[in-house]
Amino acid sequence: MKLFKNLPIQRKMLLTNLVISGAVVLVATAALLVFQVLNFRTNFKRDIATLAAVIANNSTAAVAFNDANGAAEVVNSLKANPAVVGACLIRTDGSVLANFGGLDSGAALAPFPSAGASRLENWQMLYTEPVKLDAKTVGHLHLRANYRRMFMELAYFYGRVIGAVIIGSFALALFLSGKLGRVITHPLLQLAETARYVGEKQDYSVRAADGGGRDELGRLTAAFNQMLGRIEAQDQALKEGQERYEVAIAGAKDGIWDWNLKTNEVFFSPQWKHILGYSDAEIANKFSSWESLIHPDDAGPTMAVLKDYLELRCEVYEAEFRMRHKSGHYHWVLARGAARRTADGKPYRMAGSHTDINGRKKAEVEVRAARAKYEGLVNSIDGIVYEWNPADSTFTFVSPQSQRLLGYAPELWIGHANFKSHIIHPADLAAATAACAEAMARRQAYSCEYRMVAADQREVWIRESSVVQVEQDKVVAIRGIFMDISVQKLAASQLANLNEQIAKTQRQAGMAEVATGVLHNVGNVLNSVNVSAILLRDNVKKSQIQNLVKATHLLRDHADDAAAFLTQDPKGQRLPGFFIKLGDHLAAEQRSWQEELDGLGRNIEHIKEIVAMQQSYARLSGVSEALDAKELVEDALRINASAFSRHGVTLVRAFQDVPKVTVDKHKVLQILINLLRNAKYAMDDSGKSEKTLTVAIRAGDEGRVWIEVVDTGVGIPAENLARIFQHGFTTKQDGHGFGLHSGANAAREMGGNLIARSDGPGTGATFTLELPVATTQELVTQ
Repeated sequence: MKLFKNLPIQRKMLLTNLVISGAVVLVATAALLVFQVLNFRTNFKRDIATLAAVIANNSTAAVAFNDANGAAEVVNSLKANPAVVGACLIRTDGSVLANFGGLDSGAALAPFPSAGASRLENWQMLYTEPVKLDAKTVGHLHLRANYRRMFMELAYFYGRVIGAVIIGSFALALFLSGKLGRVITHPLLQLAETARYVGEKQDYSVRAADGGGRDELGRLTAAFNQMLGRIEAQDQALKEGQERYEVAIAGAKDGIWDWNLKTNEVFFSPQWKHILGYSDAEIANKFSSWESLIHPDDAGPTMAVLKDYLELRCEVYEAEFRMRHKSGHYHWVLARGAARRTADGKPYRMAGSHTDINGRKKAEVEVRAARAKYEGLVNSIDGIVYEWNPADSTFTFVSPQSQRLLGYAPELWIGHANFKSHIIHPADLAAATAACAEAMARRQAYSCEYRMVAADQREVWIRESSVVQVEQDKVVAIRGIFMDISVQKLAASQLANLNEQIAKTQRQAGMAEVATGVLHNVGNVLNSVNVSAILLRDNVKKSQIQNLVKATHLLRDHADDAAAFLTQDPKGQRLPGFFIKLGDHLAAEQRSWQEELDGLGRNIEHIKEIVAMQQSYARLSGVSEALDAKELVEDALRINASAFSRHGVTLVRAFQDVPKVTVDKHKVLQILINLLRNAKYAMDDSGKSEKTLTVAIRAGDEGRVWIEVVDTGVGIPAENLARIFQHGFTTKQDGHGFGLHSGANAAREMGGNLIARSDGPGTGATFTLELPVATTQELVTQ
């Protein structure tokens, strides 16, 4: 702007017109470009949607009959369109019938929107079209189209057109501005030249040439010439009165007066009307005895000062007093003057001024009041206000609170070098000195905490909050407050102990949560053990062994005539058939008992594994290790396996290869068991027959591993998502609201996070446990 102001007016007008024209053209072209871009994206989206609808309709038969070859022919026909860089035709069960362009996996299809929607990202459009058969969706067609080349071709074409328009517009504006601008600039240049001549030569008789125009420029020229005429007349009058005003101006510029001591005649300048409100005539009358206007309390001292001045022949007369304003109020004035004396030293004339200092006097009163308020404010602060000079390490100001808080009177602080260092606790002196030195080096305010030793040898915790005063790049002072924070320190110590107890309680609660889960699952297994034991007992009671014993007793009783008994006695004749049937029955019983005993053994082994796992986690509580996320998840799933089986939960594992994580093994188990149990209860409460629990492990943001627990349960309302991790919040009738709160705290303690997401009631919920990836040093150390 400074360079523009110094340009000639012709160039200013030319540049102004060019800038305005350019702005209009640029706005118009920008609007056109925005319209074309929006129109291009709309048309491109419409074309892709139309193409997807046609291909989806042609794919109905292939998808319905699971015809991969037919689907490939339809999908490959999209390659003829250069904008389509990828396509995939999948069935509703997730099986891929045909694809190209790398769309062959769930990860590749994850960014695609829902059916009938599109998404733009990185110069590409992602579009999903449902494949329907008799109004039923049998599959989906995913298209990925790249519109960068088409957009660049369109941008290149419009760029050339817009460039040509801008160049033509600027050329036309330059030509018209040069032709039409002279009508305005020529009269202004003539007027400026006349003004320059008058200013340099002080010749007010010249006149600007009148172009005869009736516009604003013509009226400006006429007014300028009239002004020159008035200035010429006033200049003549000023020259005539210059001699008289030279005498008046000799004293001062405000309220100028000239007093003839012999005739008592006084000349007053017009400024007196502004000072005291009197007109010229009133001034002449009032000031014939001007001392009567002085405040009665000031009249005596003022006249005494004037008498001393006249008698003692001082160089300058000066006095402050109050004079009565026309309104009746008194105004403070400062009188200055000098006397002209005869050869023998007698004064015969005085000239000087009266300056209105009423504002300054009010300001002095306000300053005194402000100082009193400042002192009251400083004294009311529950701390020591100070100012310290770093040049000699001395205090220049210390508020009286120093006596009450530390037992040192302010006089002991001020002027004594290094007094601050003497009262800081020796253990904190180095840190406090370093903080002060760093603040001075960086020219920044600072705050630090340390202990001071009071006069009675008490240790007082102090928080110093200070600002660094810099003048001409040099630290001239440090101002601040010493606050006694001993009570806060004691409270902080008590709070730390309380937090430690809370953390201990949370750990114990977490261990109890895990133990509850373990006991719950052990109880489930024991139920199976009990069922097996009862079944074996009942089978033993119903066994045919007693009949075998009776048959053996018959044989023992007829041992002497066994042949005759077996061949002639009706009972003996039935024994061989009985033994054959009994052998088959006992063999079947043996197989049944063996199966029950095998199951019983497996259940007992399961109990031993769960107990051993709980013992291993309990031993490692509070220790961070580099661990495999899959093993942690599998342990949690193993503990809940029987509960999932009993409640008909279908478990889906979606594990990716991820780095090891640095975590407390027991805390992770606590969080995962709680999330799995909550998911099971949520699916039970939903009333759905299909209960699917998906546990996923995948790489998250940089330095993070995500463990996700996704259920198909009752979901979470939006208003509960913000409160779900608060202590005591629960939606269960028998819940305590501690599990998720404790889990979130445990995740943060490990450097991770616990996040909940849900689309609302009936949509299920997703809980994501973020864990930090183990560093190389941690892996090497382990």
